[in-house]
Amino acid sequence: MSEYKLTYFDGRGRAELTRLIFVAANVQFEDEIFPFAEWPGKYRAETPLGQVPYLTLNGEKIPQSIAYSRMLAKRFNIAGGDEIEQMRTDVVVDTVTDLQNTHYLREFDETSQDHDALMKKFTREEVPMHLERIEKIVSLYGNEGFSVGNSMKWSDLHVYDIASSMLKFDANILDKFPKIKAICRTVESNEKIAAYLKKRPITEF
Repeated sequence: MSEYKLTYFDGRGRAELTRLIFVAANVQFEDEIFPFAEWPGKYRAETPLGQVPYLTLNGEKIPQSIAYSRMLAKRFNIAGGDEIEQMRTDVVVDTVTDLQNTHYLREFDETSQDHDALMKKFTREEVPMHLERIEKIVSLYGNEGFSVGNSMKWSDLHVYDIASSMLKFDANILDKFPKIKAICRTVESNEKIAAYLKKRPITEF
């Protein structure tokens, strides 16, 4: 039985960063997935804060995916070599999470009367603005192919996961952001991650 269990819907979403951390660190974990239709029942009742994903560690159910992903990154030595690197890595992660949060606010907005128009505006205006911010911060902190320093960290995994997910809106959306594209290539070329991506199922989100 694995020491770690990750519980989430049958999709990538907010759980994929944690999965990539486990894969990059070559650490086994139980990936507990369930269909969204089963969410209102026992799965929601069992969550610490009424939301997923959550990580079960030593019997404790831990919410807030960025918090436990940070802990895992430190545990697996991909959070930065010292306090300054760790801080810079956190800055990159937070900057990427700004895009992720905006995406979900628009994608799951139930108040909009024209969802297609909302998502077109998101793609045309908001995604490039966030990508510019990410490009700027990784240009300050990282070397070619890395978001911070010159080795792969959990911030690279987050950049890859969220930036590549924007390609579904526009296949060319990363073309103006060479630093981000270089980070994506670095992550995809990692042997363990490449093997994982090859067998990862296609999901709705």
